[in-house]
Amino acid sequence: MAIQGTKMILHGILNGILYIALPLILFEVISMTGLMTFSQEFKTTIIIIGIIGTVFAMLRHAYPKDTSANRLIAFGSTVYSGIYMFYLFGGFSAGVQLGTYSISLPTLQVLLGLQIIAWLLLGSSGIRALQYLIEAIELRKGKEYRVKFKLSKFFKVIGTIFSLVIFGYLGTIVYSGMNLGFNFHPIPDFVRDPGVLPDPDFSDDTISTNITFDLNNQGLYAIYDVYIGIELRIQDSANLSLLPVGLKVGGGGKTFSTFHSFTNNVNNSITLAMDTTYIVELANTTATLELIFSFTTLYAAIFINLNISIRDIPWSLPP
Repeated sequence: MAIQGTKMILHGILNGILYIALPLILFEVISMTGLMTFSQEFKTTIIIIGIIGTVFAMLRHAYPKDTSANRLIAFGSTVYSGIYMFYLFGGFSAGVQLGTYSISLPTLQVLLGLQIIAWLLLGSSGIRALQYLIEAIELRKGKEYRVKFKLSKFFKVIGTIFSLVIFGYLGTIVYSGMNLGFNFHPIPDFVRDPGVLPDPDFSDDTISTNITFDLNNQGLYAIYDVYIGIELRIQDSANLSLLPVGLKVGGGGKTFSTFHSFTNNVNNSITLAMDTTYIVELANTTATLELIFSFTTLYAAIFINLNISIRDIPWSLPP
């Protein structure tokens, strides 16, 4: 059986680009945008895994497609590809939840849990690998395994359907994501309840306001278990010993069970209250605040944690 040297070299180059060069270029581009950073350890592992994947690709094309040797190597290569994709989604990273990726900008942080995609890709690779294994056995023994149908063809059809389902699922996520709208109304003034003690004794005062938002979900998926939290933190103050930078001086939160697909949900409100522990300090100290919105939900089986910061909010005691 002649070795197909030219095909080995060609596919070695193509897979080297796919497994090694393209991911590294993509990592660098993403790093340059400041959205994400990748450790050198992660990049080195990708290179090692990519080299092994390239070797598999070369060996797979060393023999003609209609030989059991080709199908057997295709089985190993496909299993390896599934493991490779699984690793890209954090499947083998110690201390990292499977499929968790983060995007960080000065005023925006996003945490995505893509576990479902990792498992779908791994399952797809497993089905295709079974197809190649059965084909290898059929070619080696010169017979077909049939249970009212050719077994290898059955797995080929199932694998194709599974791949189409994955691409369809990803396509619907992109479409649905493009049809989501989230809008916070202008923040109203804080309202102060002076309590029973006369000013300037602010120790029993309470200060609060209502944050209102609209969520327009014209996508294909409902949004489940939505938690929206709000924090007010000190960005700067005239007395850093009383009100240091980063100190949380107020907050609030609320859980919304479901925002159904093709609905426009308006005027949802959350109460933001100042922490009574710091009312006296806030009453007597000039400060600049940072408002942080946290949005946590499960959308199309993807976990999403979104944090948005609004800075340079001047503080003064409400009348």
